[in-house]
Amino acid sequence: MKKNIPSNTKNNPAKQGAAPKPAVEKVVTPVAKTGGVVKNSSNSFLSSISAEEKICLVLLVSLIAVIFVIRNKFLSIPFERDEGAYSYYGKLLLEGKIPYKDFYEQKFPGVFYFYALIVKLFGDTVEGMHTGFMYVNIISLILVYFTSRNLFSPIAGIISATTFGFVSLAPFLSGFTVQAEHGVAVFVCLGLLFYSLFNTKKKWYFNFLMGVSFGCAFMVKTNAIFLIGWGGIILILDFLFDKKKPFLDLAIQVLIYSAGVFSFIAILFFIIFCKGAFKDMIFWAYEIPKNYVGKISLSQGIQYFNSGKDAIIQNYTFFWIHSILAVILCFFNSIDYKKKLFGITLLFFSFLTIVPGFYFYGHYWIQIIPGLSVVAGLTYYCVMSILERNFNIKIKWLKYAYLSIFAMFACYHVSAFKGYYSDPDYELILRGVYGNNPFPESMEIANYINGHAKPEDGLVLIGSEPEIYFYTQKHSPSRHAYFSALVANVPAAKTWQREFVADVEKAKPKYLVFFNNPISLLVQPNSDSYVFDWLRPYVDNNYKLVGIADMIEGQHTVYIWGDAVRAYKPVSKIVIYTFERVTQENVNPK
Repeated sequence: MKKNIPSNTKNNPAKQGAAPKPAVEKVVTPVAKTGGVVKNSSNSFLSSISAEEKICLVLLVSLIAVIFVIRNKFLSIPFERDEGAYSYYGKLLLEGKIPYKDFYEQKFPGVFYFYALIVKLFGDTVEGMHTGFMYVNIISLILVYFTSRNLFSPIAGIISATTFGFVSLAPFLSGFTVQAEHGVAVFVCLGLLFYSLFNTKKKWYFNFLMGVSFGCAFMVKTNAIFLIGWGGIILILDFLFDKKKPFLDLAIQVLIYSAGVFSFIAILFFIIFCKGAFKDMIFWAYEIPKNYVGKISLSQGIQYFNSGKDAIIQNYTFFWIHSILAVILCFFNSIDYKKKLFGITLLFFSFLTIVPGFYFYGHYWIQIIPGLSVVAGLTYYCVMSILERNFNIKIKWLKYAYLSIFAMFACYHVSAFKGYYSDPDYELILRGVYGNNPFPESMEIANYINGHAKPEDGLVLIGSEPEIYFYTQKHSPSRHAYFSALVANVPAAKTWQREFVADVEKAKPKYLVFFNNPISLLVQPNSDSYVFDWLRPYVDNNYKLVGIADMIEGQHTVYIWGDAVRAYKPVSKIVIYTFERVTQENVNPK
């Protein structure tokens, strides 16, 4: 019996067992019944949701607006090298280039297709990429809201969404960037939403879609394999707490989930196979990364973790403590065991995504944020449960008091960090987060080249700054756009260096940029020196110096262009040189 239909049966022939009267053919305006009162159907949705839900939806829209305004401040911030490389590769993919043959990265192909989608939708500019990732972040925020809302309550949802919105902006975890981990996060958020739907509605296709989502995250970055594992484990744990179901149901659920995971992986692998690059993919995405396993010891890793953790959590301490508090609260008996294990396992497996290699780079931490944010909603759920069940406190407005206190802390955070949010200094941020990496300088050099080069003029970089290829809309003359691969301590690097040299000599690029910066060249101990032995005479015989970027430590970089470079003597040991190829038109008389 529907609750919104009056239960009086005195004048209801159908309920009395009498034959129903024939329907009268009459055109009427569709209406909805609510409590016996006829209302317009346009109001049926609003009347069907609680006051709490309405308040939280208004707050969600407000939060989205705030995050939109903040992220718009970062639309023109220069790339760092990884995000520049992925954007460049996404553009190449759209041009018909073949992954792992015409370009490569030590990742599975999902990262190329994800960036290609962003380039396709938002354009091959810095502003376009940042705009695309802004929407990726907002979609993630919305997914987190509905996940936490489905599992706990609407207020838990808005707390989770707020946590995601601000923690994902943290500078030292590269929140302002278009890093691949933001792509991992959106698929993890999608997977968590499908889990919440499967948990409440028990429809098999939500289980399948959860697997597809985590499979997508894995294809963007392999660290997401831990969330794939979590998905399988949480299905098992949920089954153990539902004693009514036979074991066969668990086996079916795990098979459906696994089919979802492997379906997307199989599709991408099949595409690469059809392009004739499957063996190349295995080489670059599996064989080469094995050379870096074990490079960092456990003790070094712990040091990296501690220093990275301190930088990432600073200014965001409240959000981290509030989420992790759920682990402590889960020890109270009043908390449902399924929710306890959900929160603890999700945090643990999210943390595992940053562990491989013990590098603990800042942008790795982005992968933790979906789990951290959903568990923030669990903290609220735990507090309310403890107050109600352990202390018998059942005050209706108490949940709004909790939300108000949380909002006060969030507003205080924004106020204390308003310089970063409202008026970001790009160079100061990049220097603070990435040190002497030449990321601001790369954009300045690209601007010079864009102002002087013709569309047909080529470019080559001696340094690991592929973002310049993206800025200038030019192609690397070699598939080795990431210079660091050439100077890695792996046997194949000798062959790659000679291939790179042959490609450059054949292309005769108009501009050559040399990064005399150790953290851009990334030369590994015992690597082959062939490329550097070739470089000096090649530049001396074919190029003239037209630009100097003198990275003076503790000061702004000094840029010298054109004829002024002859009289300038660099102050710093870290200098970027821009060369232009000598031709009959531009040769300088001696």
